[in-house]
Amino acid sequence: MTQGSNKVYRKGLPFSAEVAPLLAAMPLLEEYREPLLRLQGAWDSLALLGQMSGAATDMADTRTAFEALTGRLLDSLARRQLRHAVGHLQGRSQVAIDILVRNLFERTADVGFLASDGPLRALLQADAAGEVEPGEVEALRRRFAAYVAKYSVYDQVVLLAADGRRLAALDESSCAPVVDDPRLREAFEPGRAFVEVHGPTGLLGGRGGLIYAAAVSGQDGADGGVRGLLCLSFKLEDEMLGLFRALCAGVPRSVLVLKDAQGRVLLTSDPWQIPLGAPLADAGEAQGWRLDFAGRDYLACESAASGYEGYFGPGWRAQMLQPLQHAFADAPPERQGDRARDLDTRELFDEELRSIPVEARRIQRELSRSLWNGKLKSRAHAQPGVRTGEGAATAAAAGPGGGNAFAVTLLNEVERTGDQLRQVFERAIAQLEDGALDAVFDGAGFRAELAISIVNRNLYERANDCRWWALDARLQRALALGDAASAEAVLASIHALYTVYSLLLVFDNAGRVVAVSDPAQAHHVGRSLQGDWVSGALGLRDAGQYVVSSHAPSGLYGEDGHAPCLVYAAGVPHPDGAAMVGGIAIVFDGAPQFRAMLRAALPDHAGAAALLVTRAGEVVASSDARWSSGDRLPMPLPALPALAADQHVTGELEFDGRVHAYGLAMSGGYREYRRLTPPDATDLAALVVLPLGERLAAGESAGAGAMPVAFSPMPPAGVKTVDVASFLVDHQWLGLPALQVVAALERQRITAWPTAPAAVRGMLGFEGRMLPVLDLGQLLFHRPCGDEAALMVCQTGAGQRLVLAVQQLGQVFVAGAEQLQPSPTRPGWAAQAQVHLLKGHGPQMLTLLDGDDLWRLVNGVVEAQTPALTVD
Repeated sequence: MTQGSNKVYRKGLPFSAEVAPLLAAMPLLEEYREPLLRLQGAWDSLALLGQMSGAATDMADTRTAFEALTGRLLDSLARRQLRHAVGHLQGRSQVAIDILVRNLFERTADVGFLASDGPLRALLQADAAGEVEPGEVEALRRRFAAYVAKYSVYDQVVLLAADGRRLAALDESSCAPVVDDPRLREAFEPGRAFVEVHGPTGLLGGRGGLIYAAAVSGQDGADGGVRGLLCLSFKLEDEMLGLFRALCAGVPRSVLVLKDAQGRVLLTSDPWQIPLGAPLADAGEAQGWRLDFAGRDYLACESAASGYEGYFGPGWRAQMLQPLQHAFADAPPERQGDRARDLDTRELFDEELRSIPVEARRIQRELSRSLWNGKLKSRAHAQPGVRTGEGAATAAAAGPGGGNAFAVTLLNEVERTGDQLRQVFERAIAQLEDGALDAVFDGAGFRAELAISIVNRNLYERANDCRWWALDARLQRALALGDAASAEAVLASIHALYTVYSLLLVFDNAGRVVAVSDPAQAHHVGRSLQGDWVSGALGLRDAGQYVVSSHAPSGLYGEDGHAPCLVYAAGVPHPDGAAMVGGIAIVFDGAPQFRAMLRAALPDHAGAAALLVTRAGEVVASSDARWSSGDRLPMPLPALPALAADQHVTGELEFDGRVHAYGLAMSGGYREYRRLTPPDATDLAALVVLPLGERLAAGESAGAGAMPVAFSPMPPAGVKTVDVASFLVDHQWLGLPALQVVAALERQRITAWPTAPAAVRGMLGFEGRMLPVLDLGQLLFHRPCGDEAALMVCQTGAGQRLVLAVQQLGQVFVAGAEQLQPSPTRPGWAAQAQVHLLKGHGPQMLTLLDGDDLWRLVNGVVEAQTPALTVD
């Protein structure tokens, strides 16, 4: 192995240093490396034969160009495989940590709210006075159970006295009578809203857990001082292992782990590969994303939390690993019906990737030009004019003609080998593009699933919040007594903890607003609420139930109060539990919150957009200003009405003049929230759209192929033949008798002829003379051949010469004279023009032109438009 500037040579080919150590794990690379090297070996043999016989043109430059392009192609292929694999892992590790941090943010609000609960304060007050009754402890334990029934993310709730004594616990059997933990006592520090502690704890009988703790003050919260500590135990393992399973699906043998700040594994999706407690290093770009653990090589990506509402969690990181031998496995079978094939994908692929097929075609054009000239030269040395198959056979047998036949055969073989090289390049590029498109479609589906997962988890919290706050003793008492001031104070304190709401309010049994959380919206106090959700909330008789409005205007959201929103509501029972005294409503601040959720799910893809839509096709929220809440879905999605819960689909959409990949994921709820509910028009789905490019016009994407083989075979002996030099114009095959073609030219500067007609590009110097350049595409089909046109010199029987600009050179081949048929149409040609159709052995047809006709035609065009000029 030798190393140059940023390149490492492996098996004689240069690779970027980042991918060189990974090549052995990339089977696709070997799939293309072998045929390319084999073809280059054949190329060397042909070059040697050409030098020995003197029959072939110099191929050294072409071979060097193909060799350099081989290195670029394989290096690009390797780096793109690495980029796709890393993107796959990096995206999932980022999702894992960001979803966790969003979840934990809700826990910080929960512990703050519950620490202010009246029954907890009352028990602390009684304990301070030495007057705790057994029934009070049991009542508080039942209250904890009711809380956990709504917030199933917790497995333990404990109230501790200031000295660490257990006063009440959801599960007393697993909680020590005294919990002396200095980490928990940090919650008593002035100004400390909460603490989060991970590790073994007496709250859980010595097993590990993630604990959120907040200080609890006395009964009135003013004169009692700090007297206790509320602790909530979050089901970290339960939450993360389910998330890990979802994220690892479809990534063979992958492992997701959660690491602490020291790099130790806290949780793992596969303890047999990466065990708990293992120290796991990061594998960043500097290490080529490669990680060695326990003697096994992994591709690994690590992500820190992006943060949510200014909260970044406990400082943990998520890391995803995949064994190296599986990281670059063969791509899955080709998609059926959901991927565009006729796209302008220039926006998807960088200049390097786009330049490789362009360079391959340039090399092939130069080779074709060289071979064209070689074949013309060889045929010029043979018997001129129309000849018989017998004469050709005799020439091939011996004498100078035999040498010419060998030269033509050798040149044909060189052309075939060059074309095979080009085809391998194009096939590899096509596979690269397919892989990139696969990644876009997969990304759209994955991001749609991520978006709806974030939404489900968020709305789960909203459904829980309204039910729990309805049990707040202070609100119950305030509503029962009609004490609006007290209710307002409680709502304001809650709203300060839960920033995702636009407004909290309570209403009486008549649906009249009693108090609101925001003084700026006090104008709602006294108004009578309307809507099915209001009557639904007042009709509830179970504290475990709630109602949610449709996403529609309620008069409670937006600058004018009429923006669509979701309102969650629950009945508020009387303090003695006898009956309902009203209800509580929480107005979700959907516009910014949903937008933030959708944007958090978007990939780094220019023009990407995400929408939250109902099954009925209404836009609930959008990451993009083009679509507003309340709009109808701007594009047809036939799969939306019948899409099953928790399912996702991908496909194509066309709007705004561009084709987009889309992913559509239907909500299936989260935990007990909206699980197994029948389909409804208000069900939510996430739609992620990623632009691919414009649709190409018919035929625009089809590359010009080589000359159909139906024209190529040597006619049988005794048949009159004609040598034909073929070329492509406007995707149609044309030709001239080979004796009328002098040479194909390298790309040269054309001198402008300002007064010439559009079909005449200008003048070009050749062998000491200035020749007119005729654009056959413009002349015959009114579509110019473009800047990449090939140039060829032809001549008339009288020796006059002109240069033709054509789309692409074809083959120089021998055809039977009986294949020539007079052309039934001569648009724009003189009646005496010698235009024939050459029929192949299949449906292919070639129009055979004549140099004398072209000369007369160009002079006629010039004289018609510029009478003072003639072409010499």
